[in-house]
Amino acid sequence: MSDRSRVLRGGARAATGLVVVGVCAAAVLLLGQTELPAVQRAPIAVTVDSTQNTVRSLVCAGPFAELGADPSRPGTAVPTGAPAVAVSGAPTEVVSLTRPEGGEASPVVLEAPVDEPLAAAQIQAVSTETLSGAAGSACGEPLNEQWLLGGSTALGVSTTLSLGNPGSVPATVQISVYDESGPVDAVQTAGVLVAAGTMQTVSLNGYAPERERLAVRVISTGAPVTASLGVGQTSGISPFAVSSVTRQIDPETTLVIPGVANRSDHGHGPSDSGEGDDFPVAVRVLAPSGDEGSAHVRAVDATGRSTDLGDIALAEASVGELIVPHWPEDAQAVIVDADVPVIAAALGSATVAEGHDYEWFAPAPVVAADVPAAVPVVDGGELVVVNPGEVEAELVVEQADGGGTARKQKLPAGSAAVVRAPADALLTSSVPVHAGVRYVSGGLIAGYPILAPDPREGVLTVYTR
Repeated sequence: MSDRSRVLRGGARAATGLVVVGVCAAAVLLLGQTELPAVQRAPIAVTVDSTQNTVRSLVCAGPFAELGADPSRPGTAVPTGAPAVAVSGAPTEVVSLTRPEGGEASPVVLEAPVDEPLAAAQIQAVSTETLSGAAGSACGEPLNEQWLLGGSTALGVSTTLSLGNPGSVPATVQISVYDESGPVDAVQTAGVLVAAGTMQTVSLNGYAPERERLAVRVISTGAPVTASLGVGQTSGISPFAVSSVTRQIDPETTLVIPGVANRSDHGHGPSDSGEGDDFPVAVRVLAPSGDEGSAHVRAVDATGRSTDLGDIALAEASVGELIVPHWPEDAQAVIVDADVPVIAAALGSATVAEGHDYEWFAPAPVVAADVPAAVPVVDGGELVVVNPGEVEAELVVEQADGGGTARKQKLPAGSAAVVRAPADALLTSSVPVHAGVRYVSGGLIAGYPILAPDPREGVLTVYTR
């Protein structure tokens, strides 16, 4: 091929390339200025149950731990006696937690599929040389954060904190204490290591001595834990009362405390506001945020009558208290309405002749409408159901094992009433309600909330692409 032919062929190729580049550039420009048809499809939402094949664990606190029972170790809480456990539902497995101090009985862990109703509670008559009374508590699921309110470390009062870890790995638990003045200095709080499969009991008298009012925040890492308080009080050298305190989860602006009672065979004595109870009901409230506000406290009965008890000022994350000079006749529950989220508890008592006891009643979470909730009722206990809403509730109470005959009862709006129930009950309500169990026998009193699980728990919405 001659040089002239090569030059002509190269020029033709270059020209062709320029044409192709030009066409492509024009096409890109045209496409950039032209709206092309598009296909739009929203992601598909799929609801899944993340609790499939999962197990719910309930931990019972076990025997009441008495602080100072061993004079050689005054700071050690020693388990005494053995509680009776009531169960509603059918646990698939029951195991025990070990305790460093041993004791006559061990804390128990009940397990069942998460979609099966299961609840448990315990009660114990405590009788030692220095303590006497009844202690009742609900068996709870392990949590990473929880609150407890009640008790004191004032003269004659001992308060212990029991932490249970039913998991397979250790839990590191941070304890924060609040009193009537606000958060206790962080130097006086500490972390507690709770080994897998064990329960540890620590003295709050050592963490925050000489405090009139106590609230405790429990945060665990590594594994969730259960937490409960044990309160024992003496009057001089004589036993006065014992109580167990069931945990709360999140502060809320409205709290319902079922079962509060003040029973006495004594006449009413004088008080600053006139005739009053020998051992008045007390209501304590804490706003953990530290925000200023107020909490209004009222009592409700079976007819729907509401009695205003008073207001508690909230500020600086301190535990406020309201003393009720005279508990309203036939009142069955306390309702706390606050400006800011709070935790709360109410102290009820029983007095017969020379015998006296008290109990710190904890708020009960909501029992969702039309969802059967397992309700364990200890021997001698009575179920108290509260309907704080504006619509009448239709209740159905039956045995968890399906035996017997279901009982129906209507509960007026804004009321709280005793409802007959078997030991292993299932409670279904047409509207959201709250429930608890109260035990009163002579000069003994105890109680606990029904810890119905959140029916939304474990439901996730997944968006596929």
